[in-house]
Order: sequence, then C-alpha cells, then structure tokens
Amino acid sequence: MNKQTLYADNLGLQLWTLRNEIEKDPETTLMKVADLGYKQLEGMSLPQVMALKEIASNTGLSFYSSFFQWTYLTQNWELANQKGVRKINNINSFEHLVELAYQQGLTHLTFGYIFEEERGVENYRKWAEILNKAGEQCKAAGITLSYHHHGFEFKEEKNTTIFDLLLERLDFDLVKFELDTFWLEIAGMNPLKMLQKLEGKVSALHLKALKSNSQIYYNDQIVPHDFFVPLGKGVIDFSAILGEAKRQQIKTCFVEQDYAKNPFQSIEESINWLKRYEKQ
Repeated sequence: MNKQTLYADNLGLQLWTLRNEIEKDPETTLMKVADLGYKQLEGMSLPQVMALKEIASNTGLSFYSSFFQWTYLTQNWELANQKGVRKINNINSFEHLVELAYQQGLTHLTFGYIFEEERGVENYRKWAEILNKAGEQCKAAGITLSYHHHGFEFKEEKNTTIFDLLLERLDFDLVKFELDTFWLEIAGMNPLKMLQKLEGKVSALHLKALKSNSQIYYNDQIVPHDFFVPLGKGVIDFSAILGEAKRQQIKTCFVEQDYAKNPFQSIEESINWLKRYEKQ
C-alpha cells in the first residue's frame, strides 16, 4: 500500500461504539466522528443506515457496509420476535434485503450476530449452506457477504469448533470473514496467525483492543466491560496485524470499542494511534 491508501486515510467506525450517543443526537455525533478524521461508517442495521445516510453524507462520511438482521437467513422469526427483533417494513426475504442494500449503495453486508439458541455445530451445518446461497445473491448484486465472528465460534464441541466448520464449508468466492481482533484474542486465538491462515478469505478487519488476555472467554455476554480499550493500549500487537493486512491488500478497517466510559475520547485515541503508527 502506498501513502495514499493508508488505513488512517479511509478509516471506518462501527457504529455500535456510539450507539447511545447516536440515539440521543445523531447529527452532532456524526459531526464529531468526521471531525476526528474518520471517513466511513459500518451500520448496525439497514434501517440505521437509511436513517443516518443523509446526515452522514452532509458531514463527509460514507456508508459502504452494514450488519443486518441475521433472522433473514435463519428464518426463525418466532424466536426473533420474542427477543424484540422485527422484520424491516416491506422487507420479507433476504432477496428483498439485498435489493434494499443495493439501493442504499452498500457494497458489503455482514452477518453480525446470532441468538444463543441458534448456535452449536449442528445448527451451523445449516447456516454454512444458507450463507453460501446468500453469498450468491449478494455477489449477483455486487455486494460482498461477510461473517463477523465473536468468541463462541472457537469453543470446542464434538471434536471441532463452529469456526472450523465454517472454514470447511463456506465457499470463499461467495462469503468472506470480517475478522475481529478482540474476539480472536480473548478466545485464545492469535489474530496475526489467524489473518495469515485466512489469506484471501478476509474482507475487512475490526480493530478492537483488549486490555488483558489472562482468561479465555467464549461468551461475549460476560466479558468485563473494562477489557475494551482504545488502539495502542492492551495486549494485541496491532503493528504486526496491520502490516499483514496491508500485505494482503485488505482495503477496510473499522475501529470498534464495545464499551467505553468516554466513547468519543476512545475513538479519538484510536485514530490518533493509527495515524502515528502509519507515519513511522
């Protein structure tokens, strides 16, 4: 990568980081994000992208990627409704969802999370097949479908893991991984080695720092909130990871910090660290 394609020049932010701030004051929040030097956003959902797209554009921010409601793939709407997750108005199938993403100018859709009741190796045999079919629909629309992992995919079950099953069964011409450095490290995986192992299979990185890896966690719900820290702090070697990402020509990185006492200060520290690193 040359100087014009440094990650800091086109850095993204996953909006989960500022979910509370956006709910209170979306316009001021996105203005602050742009002022810090971020250039693009990854939505939490398509309805969020639709609601914020004009505000983002007015502040110089772009939406190219978004998470989407996973139940459009699993089709377990009864469970989803129990959890408070509803269909988007007039969007009744994954095909309709892809059409909506295309209309919004998105180039990436990311399968971001799944209910605990739908996990497990046996379920993922179905989900892998469904992801491949969904990837075909996305590719036909010029959209990259990606799978964003957490920690539970690395827990051993029946002499394998969900992640290993996905590696075996996904067609990587149709589905990529969005790798999250925090969830790899806290599940006992080495983010650099995983990135090297998955060369050609990664669409984007979530740059997320971990304070300490003294204990392995597979359940994201019980990770202490103070384990989430800005880039440049904690135990993950981002210099090596970013060097490998550039070698592989991975185009996009998103900063994400699930919990922070002062989210704006945290995302400022993260982008400033990245700018300093890339000037070295």
